[in-house]
Amino acid sequence: MLASVSLVAQQERIWIEGQVISADSLLPLKNVHIISRMARSGTISDSDGSFILRGTAIDTVYFSVIGYGYSIRKYRDTDHEEGKPWTVLLHKDTVMMEEVVVRSFYDWPTFKHLFVHMKPIKPVNLTDVTDELKDILLYVRPAPMTFKGPIQTLYDLFNDMARLQRRLERNRKYYNDQLMREGRLDELIPEEPDHTEKK
Repeated sequence: MLASVSLVAQQERIWIEGQVISADSLLPLKNVHIISRMARSGTISDSDGSFILRGTAIDTVYFSVIGYGYSIRKYRDTDHEEGKPWTVLLHKDTVMMEEVVVRSFYDWPTFKHLFVHMKPIKPVNLTDVTDELKDILLYVRPAPMTFKGPIQTLYDLFNDMARLQRRLERNRKYYNDQLMREGRLDELIPEEPDHTEKK
Protein backbone atom coordinates (compact mmCIF):
# COMPACT_ATOMS: atom_id res chain seq x y z
CA MET A 1 0.00 0.00 0.00
CA LEU A 2 2.77 2.45 0.92
CA ALA A 3 4.71 1.66 -2.25
CA SER A 4 1.73 2.51 -4.46
CA VAL A 5 1.13 5.80 -2.64
CA SER A 6 4.76 6.89 -3.02
CA LEU A 7 4.71 5.91 -6.70
CA VAL A 8 1.66 8.10 -7.35
CA ALA A 9 3.29 10.98 -5.48
CA GLN A 10 6.43 10.67 -7.59
CA GLN A 11 4.43 10.60 -10.83
CA GLU A 12 2.71 13.86 -9.90
CA ARG A 13 6.05 15.70 -9.71
CA ILE A 14 6.89 17.69 -12.83
CA TRP A 15 9.42 20.27 -14.00
CA ILE A 16 8.30 23.89 -14.33
CA GLU A 17 10.40 26.04 -16.67
CA GLY A 18 10.26 29.76 -17.33
CA GLN A 19 11.92 33.16 -17.28
CA VAL A 20 11.55 36.08 -14.87
CA ILE A 21 11.81 39.59 -16.33
CA SER A 22 11.35 43.15 -15.10
CA ALA A 23 7.93 44.58 -15.96
CA ASP A 24 9.25 48.06 -16.82
CA SER A 25 12.43 47.26 -18.81
CA LEU A 26 11.67 43.65 -19.90
CA LEU A 27 15.22 42.74 -18.89
CA PRO A 28 15.85 39.33 -17.26
CA LEU A 29 16.12 39.25 -13.47
CA LYS A 30 18.72 37.04 -11.82
CA ASN A 31 18.73 35.59 -8.29
CA VAL A 32 14.94 35.58 -8.03
CA HIS A 33 13.75 33.24 -5.26
CA ILE A 34 11.21 30.78 -6.65
CA ILE A 35 9.35 28.44 -4.30
CA SER A 36 6.85 25.67 -5.03
CA ARG A 37 4.21 25.44 -2.33
CA MET A 38 3.07 21.88 -2.94
CA ALA A 39 6.43 20.30 -3.77
CA ARG A 40 8.18 22.29 -1.01
CA SER A 41 11.13 22.89 -3.34
CA GLY A 42 12.84 26.05 -4.50
CA THR A 43 15.41 27.49 -6.85
CA ILE A 44 16.78 30.83 -8.07
CA SER A 45 16.86 32.27 -11.56
CA ASP A 46 20.16 32.43 -13.45
CA SER A 47 21.74 35.45 -15.16
CA ASP A 48 19.26 35.12 -18.06
CA GLY A 49 16.31 35.06 -15.67
CA SER A 50 15.64 31.42 -16.55
CA PHE A 51 14.68 28.80 -14.00
CA ILE A 52 13.70 25.14 -13.72
CA LEU A 53 11.65 24.18 -10.67
CA ARG A 54 10.42 20.83 -9.42
CA GLY A 55 6.67 21.16 -8.84
CA THR A 56 3.40 19.25 -8.90
CA ALA A 57 0.61 19.02 -11.46
CA ILE A 58 -1.47 21.50 -9.43
CA ASP A 59 0.77 23.98 -7.67
CA THR A 60 1.25 27.56 -6.49
CA VAL A 61 4.61 29.20 -7.16
CA TYR A 62 6.00 32.21 -5.26
CA PHE A 63 8.51 34.63 -6.86
CA SER A 64 10.45 37.28 -4.91
CA VAL A 65 13.63 39.32 -5.27
CA ILE A 66 15.04 42.41 -3.57
CA GLY A 67 13.87 45.63 -5.19
CA TYR A 68 10.76 44.08 -6.75
CA GLY A 69 7.33 43.12 -5.49
CA TYR A 70 6.55 39.44 -5.07
CA SER A 71 4.33 37.48 -7.44
CA ILE A 72 2.22 34.40 -6.78
CA ARG A 73 1.32 32.26 -9.80
CA LYS A 74 -1.00 29.28 -9.88
CA TYR A 75 0.26 26.35 -11.94
CA ARG A 76 -1.91 23.68 -13.57
CA ASP A 77 -0.79 20.56 -15.41
CA THR A 78 -2.50 21.85 -18.58
CA ASP A 79 0.20 24.53 -18.75
CA HIS A 80 2.83 21.82 -18.60
CA GLU A 81 1.22 19.80 -21.39
CA GLU A 82 1.29 22.79 -23.73
CA GLY A 83 5.07 22.89 -23.25
CA LYS A 84 5.20 26.68 -23.10
CA PRO A 85 7.69 28.10 -20.59
CA TRP A 86 6.40 30.72 -18.20
CA THR A 87 7.16 34.40 -18.55
CA VAL A 88 6.85 36.05 -15.14
CA LEU A 89 6.82 39.85 -14.81
CA LEU A 90 7.92 41.46 -11.54
CA HIS A 91 7.20 45.13 -10.80
CA LYS A 92 9.72 47.37 -9.04
CA ASP A 93 9.09 47.99 -5.36
CA THR A 94 11.61 49.87 -3.24
CA VAL A 95 11.63 49.42 0.53
CA MET A 96 13.45 52.09 2.55
CA MET A 97 15.30 50.97 5.68
CA GLU A 98 16.66 53.01 8.54
CA GLU A 99 20.38 53.72 8.63
CA VAL A 100 22.52 50.90 10.03
CA VAL A 101 25.82 51.76 11.73
CA VAL A 102 28.43 48.99 12.02
CA ARG A 103 31.20 49.44 14.59
CA SER A 104 33.99 47.34 16.02
CA PHE A 105 33.40 45.69 19.38
CA TYR A 106 33.60 47.95 22.45
CA ASP A 107 34.82 46.80 25.82
CA TRP A 108 32.40 44.52 27.68
CA PRO A 109 30.83 47.12 30.06
CA THR A 110 30.16 49.51 27.16
CA PHE A 111 28.68 46.73 25.05
CA LYS A 112 26.46 45.63 27.93
CA HIS A 113 25.27 49.22 28.51
CA LEU A 114 24.48 49.72 24.81
CA PHE A 115 22.71 46.39 24.57
CA VAL A 116 20.53 46.99 27.63
CA HIS A 117 19.60 50.52 26.54
CA MET A 118 19.08 49.66 22.88
CA LYS A 119 15.98 51.17 21.28
CA PRO A 120 13.47 48.51 20.21
CA ILE A 121 13.16 47.84 16.49
CA LYS A 122 10.03 49.24 14.88
CA PRO A 123 7.55 46.49 14.03
CA VAL A 124 7.39 45.39 10.41
CA ASN A 125 4.34 46.54 8.48
CA LEU A 126 2.49 43.35 7.62
CA THR A 127 -0.43 44.97 5.80
CA ASP A 128 1.08 43.91 2.47
CA VAL A 129 1.06 40.24 3.45
CA THR A 130 -2.03 38.78 1.81
CA ASP A 131 -3.90 35.70 2.96
CA GLU A 132 -2.58 33.79 -0.04
CA LEU A 133 1.03 34.68 0.86
CA LYS A 134 0.40 33.66 4.48
CA ASP A 135 -0.89 30.30 3.24
CA ILE A 136 2.29 29.76 1.24
CA LEU A 137 4.67 30.82 4.01
CA LEU A 138 2.86 28.94 6.76
CA TYR A 139 1.91 25.84 4.77
CA VAL A 140 3.00 22.59 6.38
CA ARG A 141 2.68 19.37 4.45
CA PRO A 142 0.45 16.92 6.35
CA ALA A 143 2.45 14.30 8.21
CA PRO A 144 1.40 11.03 9.79
CA MET A 145 -0.19 11.54 13.20
CA THR A 146 2.06 10.66 16.11
CA PHE A 147 1.21 10.41 19.79
CA LYS A 148 3.61 11.45 22.50
CA GLY A 149 3.21 10.66 26.10
CA PRO A 150 3.94 13.13 28.91
CA ILE A 151 7.36 11.57 29.55
CA GLN A 152 8.44 11.99 25.91
CA THR A 153 7.16 15.60 25.90
CA LEU A 154 9.13 16.44 29.06
CA TYR A 155 12.22 14.74 27.65
CA ASP A 156 12.00 16.76 24.42
CA LEU A 157 11.55 20.00 26.38
CA PHE A 158 14.51 19.45 28.73
CA ASN A 159 16.67 18.09 25.91
CA ASP A 160 16.13 21.30 23.89
CA MET A 161 16.82 23.46 26.96
CA ALA A 162 20.01 21.54 27.77
CA ARG A 163 21.21 21.80 24.17
CA LEU A 164 20.66 25.58 24.18
CA GLN A 165 22.45 25.88 27.53
CA ARG A 166 25.47 23.95 26.22
CA ARG A 167 25.57 26.10 23.11
CA LEU A 168 25.46 29.29 25.20
CA GLU A 169 28.32 28.09 27.43
CA ARG A 170 30.35 27.00 24.40
CA ASN A 171 29.88 30.40 22.72
CA ARG A 172 30.89 32.24 25.89
CA LYS A 173 34.02 30.07 26.13
CA TYR A 174 34.96 30.80 22.49
CA TYR A 175 34.40 34.49 23.12
CA ASN A 176 36.67 34.44 26.19
CA ASP A 177 39.33 32.50 24.26
CA GLN A 178 39.31 35.17 21.57
CA LEU A 179 39.66 37.94 24.18
CA MET A 180 42.59 36.11 25.81
CA ARG A 181 44.33 35.74 22.45
CA GLU A 182 43.96 39.50 21.99
CA GLY A 183 45.29 40.18 25.50
CA ARG A 184 42.05 41.78 26.74
CA LEU A 185 41.86 39.90 30.04
CA ASP A 186 39.95 42.68 31.82
CA GLU A 187 37.00 42.19 29.42
CA LEU A 188 36.41 38.48 30.07
CA ILE A 189 32.84 37.45 30.84
CA PRO A 190 31.75 34.74 33.29
CA GLU A 191 31.87 31.17 31.97
CA GLU A 192 28.22 30.70 32.93
CA PRO A 193 25.41 33.26 32.53
CA ASP A 194 24.36 35.17 35.64
CA HIS A 195 20.94 33.51 35.83
CA THR A 196 22.47 30.01 36.03
CA GLU A 197 24.74 30.70 39.01
CA LYS A 198 23.80 28.85 42.16
CA LYS A 199 22.83 31.14 45.02
